[in-house]
Amino acid sequence: MESKNSPHPQSWALFLGKCARGCGLFLKTLWLIIGATLLLLLFLEATCALIYHLLPGKRGPEYFQESASYQKSPWIHDYDQELFSSYNTSWRPYRYWRRTPYKGKYINIDEHGIRYTVPGKVKAGNASQKLKIFMFGGSTLWGEGVRDQFTIPSLLAQDLADRGLRTEITNFGEVAYVNTQELIELILQLERGNIPDIIIFYDGYNDVYAALQNQAAGFTQFEWKRELEYNISTRYNKLKRVFLLNTLDRFYLGKLIKSLSNKLSYQKPFSQKSNTLKNDVVEVYLNNLKIIAALGKAYGFLPLFYWQPVIYTKKTLTLFEKRFATEPLGDLYRQSQAVMQARQQEFAPYHFFDISGLFAAAPHEVYLDYCHVNEDANRIIAQRLADDLLRIAKPSVPAPAVK
Repeated sequence: MESKNSPHPQSWALFLGKCARGCGLFLKTLWLIIGATLLLLLFLEATCALIYHLLPGKRGPEYFQESASYQKSPWIHDYDQELFSSYNTSWRPYRYWRRTPYKGKYINIDEHGIRYTVPGKVKAGNASQKLKIFMFGGSTLWGEGVRDQFTIPSLLAQDLADRGLRTEITNFGEVAYVNTQELIELILQLERGNIPDIIIFYDGYNDVYAALQNQAAGFTQFEWKRELEYNISTRYNKLKRVFLLNTLDRFYLGKLIKSLSNKLSYQKPFSQKSNTLKNDVVEVYLNNLKIIAALGKAYGFLPLFYWQPVIYTKKTLTLFEKRFATEPLGDLYRQSQAVMQARQQEFAPYHFFDISGLFAAAPHEVYLDYCHVNEDANRIIAQRLADDLLRIAKPSVPAPAVK
């Protein structure tokens, strides 16, 4: 017998029908909200990607192909692909990072993270004793934007070979390295008994950029990342921040926010600290010169120092070069250079050369971005280095063979 309080089957059907219609309406509304949100996010991401790539100095897989220097070069597309494929780095004690091995048509890196330097070919019967040369610098010396045979070390090797001098040149250049990292690399080589005859340091841009970035001279680029990575091992709550930052970095929205925040954060602090920052950049660099010179006397090598050419010292810029003449970095670079010139007497005891204005009057395109130059410009730089080296070191060069 059916209880009076038990629901009628028809009531159950009505109730379940209402629930089904309610769930369907809820799911439909939820789907519309999710779909609209996804479309909005896709639109926002596409818009941010467009704005991000329109910002001056942004790189992409076809970065160097936009340069007038290489537009007619058949190899530039493959080179760009190799360059971005070779950007992988691995942890190295004291120096933080160096590239992993890579083998390509235009870029080759050995198991120690050292880019291949094409040996200079000395004419048969006209060869001197081999001169061992170390070269240190950032990505400009490493050769970003040029093929193996057109890096500054490779061109220097051939220039010296053409003058009858045999050399063994090692390119210790690495992306974003500052002078202090190079000094540490030198110490590690000396510890292992790897002692050269001549050392060439090629710096400037990274030291100024790192100082502006950290608002203090003498640090590596993105020093805050090293601090964050270390703190993770002792403070696990830092993992959330790392995860968030890495996640944002994978989207153009995050990249755009970071790019704009970096640009805004440089303005006010720079204006407040510019008077001390420019002096600190020069002071740190000069003190490193003194340390390296002392090591040279102790180990018997000759050090040469170069403050590199940058776009901020070029008077006439091409349309492509104008993309990269950004401030306040250019302002800090010029101010630091002015401090160097004012303290010229302190640099006098060392073989220091400010060649930042080497292309100041060039009417044609030289720069591929803020500091990297094309292969023709690298040839001019290498020739300048060769002239100074032969004049100062006075290596024994055999007389031309009698025909």
